[in-house]
Amino acid sequence: MTVKEILTEWLAANGYDGLVSGDTECGCKLNDLVPCDSPCDTCEPAYRGADPTGETEWLMYRSKEAAAAAKTT
Repeated sequence: MTVKEILTEWLAANGYDGLVSGDTECGCKLNDLVPCDSPCDTCEPAYRGADPTGETEWLMYRSKEAAAAAKTT
């Protein structure tokens, strides 16, 4: 089992939707975890929510509350 597989299983088992890195404002979903192949040492567990700007389909948020509160304009 790879580290990526272990991480994916742990995130799913704990109710997360993916990862987010605030420093680079990037996020990824469980079904496409770390597509950038960059070191993910700044990434944190995250929840998927709407992009308030409408520029993308979704964004990742550090809390369930923030993901639920996000609304598109």
